[in-house]
Amino acid sequence: MAEPITYIDVADNVAVRMMHFQAAGDTHNGHVHRFNHISVLSRGSVRIEFNDGVQEHTAPCLIIVPKLVRHQFIATQPDTVLCCVHAVREGEAVEDVASQDITEEQAKELLARFPMLIEH
Repeated sequence: MAEPITYIDVADNVAVRMMHFQAAGDTHNGHVHRFNHISVLSRGSVRIEFNDGVQEHTAPCLIIVPKLVRHQFIATQPDTVLCCVHAVREGEAVEDVASQDITEEQAKELLARFPMLIEH
């Protein structure tokens, strides 16, 4: 078991941590986040061990990781790629970042008001 190869980059107020698990059994050590975030499993499969349970996921899929819950990722296939996507924040909250408790409907409304794509 080894740590995945990790790449981190930031654009505007979004940070992405891409982890490449080269072998089945490679493990990203557990940690806790202050805010909810999304992990994008683009290749392979992982087991996520939470405080109170385990989830199995196979690519392609989006995984919501809840705030304040200890979790770790373990590759269950070689050549697995997982990206954790986080809003960049200062301190406990930032007013121009959508609430961490936003509903799916509220998110859709924000995306309609502030689209990610600019059509020409």
